Amino acid sequence: MSELNLAGFLARSAANGPGIRAVIWVQGCPIRCKECFNPAFWSFSPVNRVSAGEISGRILALKDIDGVTFSGGEPFAQADALASVGEKVQEAGYTVVTYTGYTHEQLTSNNNPAWDRLLGVTDLLIAGPYIGSQACDKPYIGSSNQQVISLTGRVRTDVPDRQAHGEIVEFSIAPGGMVTTTGFPREHMVRQIAARCRGE
Repeated sequence: MSELNLAGFLARSAANGPGIRAVIWVQGCPIRCKECFNPAFWSFSPVNRVSAGEISGRILALKDIDGVTFSGGEPFAQADALASVGEKVQEAGYTVVTYTGYTHEQLTSNNNPAWDRLLGVTDLLIAGPYIGSQACDKPYIGSSNQQVISLTGRVRTDVPDRQAHGEIVEFSIAPGGMVTTTGFPREHMVRQIAARCRGE
């Protein structure tokens, strides 16, 4: 199986698509949206090399999750390796949500076999670049230009969950003390957290 360059992994999240999901953030993005939430994930420099088989096994060992979400960075920059993961988790009955800065039209008109393969294992596609001037509180997206596209009908977006109420932010603390923040925090929340971290 192919290898992934990971920026991060979270075993359980309710902020990255419908339901409870494992999350893979890949390292490297050619799009580099001006007001990106994760500019540290732009560089293609190696961060954490993991085989698709290893990360698939990690996900399949989890209990009480609905599936996996691919984010980044840009998932379609590592499409083949993520498709391998997606195939394994779908075989086990899990669903796949993929966030991308590309539009659906760009992905389907590119004639890229790797992209087609990743689209083929994606149940729910969140497509389009983040545009700060169009920031919104809609479920699953950061800006109103982005599209939520069901490719298989296996992931329901019409049932109420925490994201349906707008703002959702999660803080996860690893055993070593590292804090991971994920979701779509509003600007005032980011300012408040930054001030508290500075002791203000």
